[in-house]
Amino acid sequence: MSHWQLLELDPDADERSIKRAYARLLKHHRPDEDPDAFQRLREAYEASLEEARWRAQLDEDDDEACIDPPLGSSEPPPEYAPQATHAEPVDIAPAVRPPEPSLEQMQDWLAEGKERQVVDALRDWLASDWLLPFERREQFEQNLLDLLDVAPHWSPAFFEGVCQAMGWDEAQANLPCEYWRWDRFIRRCELQAMEDAVRNDLVRNDDDKALGQPAALLLKPLSDRRRRAMADGFSGHDWQRFTQIAETIEYHHPDMPERLGLTPLDNWRDWLPAASFRPLLVFLWLALSVVILPSVISYSKSKGDPAFVLVIPLYVAGVIFIGLKAYRLWSKLAVPLGGLDASLSRWLLPRRLYRQGAGLLMLRHIVPALAPAALAHAWAGNSPWLRWVGPLVVFLGTLYFTNGVIRGGKIATWDRAIRAVKARFERLPWHWMRREGVLIGLAVIAMGVWVYTRR
Repeated sequence: MSHWQLLELDPDADERSIKRAYARLLKHHRPDEDPDAFQRLREAYEASLEEARWRAQLDEDDDEACIDPPLGSSEPPPEYAPQATHAEPVDIAPAVRPPEPSLEQMQDWLAEGKERQVVDALRDWLASDWLLPFERREQFEQNLLDLLDVAPHWSPAFFEGVCQAMGWDEAQANLPCEYWRWDRFIRRCELQAMEDAVRNDLVRNDDDKALGQPAALLLKPLSDRRRRAMADGFSGHDWQRFTQIAETIEYHHPDMPERLGLTPLDNWRDWLPAASFRPLLVFLWLALSVVILPSVISYSKSKGDPAFVLVIPLYVAGVIFIGLKAYRLWSKLAVPLGGLDASLSRWLLPRRLYRQGAGLLMLRHIVPALAPAALAHAWAGNSPWLRWVGPLVVFLGTLYFTNGVIRGGKIATWDRAIRAVKARFERLPWHWMRREGVLIGLAVIAMGVWVYTRR
């Protein structure tokens, strides 16, 4: 393979084309990665450059030979002019100087936000003869990395343009620095992209209240009424975006709100929708089963059919299913009254339960909790203490489990207790123990029935 084929050039290529081809191929044949390929490339470059200069010199001599001497001149024609026998070699290459603009000027442009001009200037530098030596190009890359480090602001699009111009590509393991430093640039791009997206969402929300609501709910100073109404209208995608922004700020970029000049919600997890109502439903099933148990046992004795007690779990489960459907309908009716509900709850409930409108609400939670309490009062039968203690326990328990359920982003006390038991006794066969404690509840009811019937 000739040196022209190695440089991927025609034999009549000029000196500038040779230098450009060498600079382009140098990215793929680095001396620290493949010394043999770099040596072949360097030899081909020098041979091609020498041949191109020799050819250019011949063309220049031919042009001078065609010029006649002026009239009256006694100077002989070029072909008869005496030739110097011991002439010193002359370097016909012009002196190479660093291109313009300088790195200091590019740094000033970057501080002024002139990112496009900086990228164009980088391309001019890379096309210049100044960066043909490998050592000089490597030093230029390090200076450029230092410029990116100290620059207070640049966009991800600018960094991508710099990577394309310099040939930096993480996928091909062509990095100009250590990975920890490269990772810092990538994280800075992610931070800037997220900050720009959040800023755009807030600007869109200022122009149209229906846009950019996840960022507005988390960062904008809103009243409890406005925040509650906004959260009630969120879709699953809105909650996903809200969680993404909040987790990014909390875990990766806690200084983003300060850069935006805003203060995020300190209880953003309280606003997340409930993941599951199963703990509340299991409590109601157990509590109402215990309340109705004495009345059902008395009825079974009077009828002489103890097996009727076994129908209690199914009967209570059916009542709870109907009650759940009724509660969902009530919740939809309470959504338009969210502002009024937030105001009443702020005045009547403790702050740790109200939680700026993200916790318990009077119309949405307190009033519905009276329904199972009234049902417990009606099912208590003729037992005076059960008629008053049962509804109170059901009412307070309903509020307790509801308060735990609606804190969508936090682990409830019930789950923490089960996880602690499993972590402490992980070698024991706890796999049969469900989180809701359904099997334990059935065992307790069966034991109570057995003890009562044995009396």
